[in-house]
Amino acid sequence: MVWNSETLITIAAALLGLSVAGLMYFLEKRPRRDLRPRLFPTTLVLLLGGLLAVGAIMHLLALAGIPLPKSPQQ
Repeated sequence: MVWNSETLITIAAALLGLSVAGLMYFLEKRPRRDLRPRLFPTTLVLLLGGLLAVGAIMHLLALAGIPLPKSPQQ
């Protein structure tokens, strides 16, 4: 694997996605103090953070030279 700016940015994106997903998971599992609805869409942000992390990890695998599965040809 070549350590260039693309690799470092991809690692930063993976860490950002994992930390956002972890923070949203923590906020989602907190005990509620009252019955007012939350105004921040934690589930949507958790999903987006997870997708960012998975995409960045797949990109890191591709940069490392590990062959990724291809879609079947028709």
